[in-house]
Amino acid sequence: MTAKHVSQLDRFPILTVLLATSVFFLPLVGRGAEGGTWARKANMPTPPMGLSTAAVNGRIYALGGYPAGLGTAMTTVEAYDPQGDSWTMKAAMPNARVYFACAVVDGKIYAIGGDRNALANPLKAMDEYDPATDTWTRKADMPTARWGLTGVALNGKIYVVGGFRTFGGVPLSVLEVYDPATEAWQSKAAMPTARGLLCACAVDGKLFAIGSSRPPSGPWLATVEMYDPLTDTWTRKANMPVGKGVSAASTVHGLIYVVGGRSGSTGYSTVEEYDPYTDRWTRRASMPGQRFSLGTSEVNGRIYAIGGASAIPDDVGLSLVHEYTPPVTAPTLKLKRVNNAHQSALRLEWKSRVDCFDLLQFKPELDADGWTDLDRFSGTGEVLAKEISRDGTSGLYRLQRELR
Repeated sequence: MTAKHVSQLDRFPILTVLLATSVFFLPLVGRGAEGGTWARKANMPTPPMGLSTAAVNGRIYALGGYPAGLGTAMTTVEAYDPQGDSWTMKAAMPNARVYFACAVVDGKIYAIGGDRNALANPLKAMDEYDPATDTWTRKADMPTARWGLTGVALNGKIYVVGGFRTFGGVPLSVLEVYDPATEAWQSKAAMPTARGLLCACAVDGKLFAIGSSRPPSGPWLATVEMYDPLTDTWTRKANMPVGKGVSAASTVHGLIYVVGGRSGSTGYSTVEEYDPYTDRWTRRASMPGQRFSLGTSEVNGRIYAIGGASAIPDDVGLSLVHEYTPPVTAPTLKLKRVNNAHQSALRLEWKSRVDCFDLLQFKPELDADGWTDLDRFSGTGEVLAKEISRDGTSGLYRLQRELR
């Protein structure tokens, strides 16, 4: 199967299907109110803004940032355990950084670019952190030194886009890709809209670049553009409800949640949910207070908003941590016998408002190994379906859907 046919679903939803059974139902219970819910969590030890966060093995790592606007960047690394609601200091970064890209590949965190202090010393340096050994390793420099960039991991590679060379300078449209297997960088198709201090997420093998700080002579942007690594092309998508930058974004069940941000002297506590399959935005429950220059990471279906600043123009770092539980619609899985022109078959149906739903989160006892690939499911609305011949093999099957 080609990479084009591998969706976000491949990484998580796995289900056990006994083909000899004529009818099989698996209801799953959803969580959260209509707009989702927020809860206060333990403060982080160091109050940073302009930090980056990354999740590995159920823990969130908060890296760098600075304690106040236009101050000196920090090297701090602090790990948050959502289960214990506790923080632990980790080995410091080799390079102090603020407003830098961060991505995870094979359980290792990559800190890329950013600035050392006062946004006057952009970096091209990249450092790799191994949480298992609490050690840092220097890796190949990024071709373009820049701060205010963003990055995501896609198919084992890191895609880094946008940013600035200088404080108050013209934004960049540069897209550069790093392959950890070869330790090599490549330039790819430039982003149509040059911008910095944007946020980005990956869904179904695509990169979504969202929002932006204000270019030297233009407004704060609500722009959303999707990049497809398979074709090296960009596609314009529906704008955010409001133009803003220095927001943070994370994905849950294939939906993108953009948290906070600012535009000029206006800070935001808002949360906007974007559905890549329908290209639509929905306003969700706001954070308890406006924040920008924060970090967000997802663990077990919950988003953690960490650090940032709330006062404009004072820009003083915060140690605040809030947990957001997005709204979830309970899906239904059904297997039934149907007859077609040639033979009796079993029809597997999956119905949910959110097609990318993590079955393992609700069924942790399911074994993720040894399952069979059934090819893609058909359907584009709320129901995905697959007919299976009755002489098919019992075992584990996965749902798949391609994002176009």
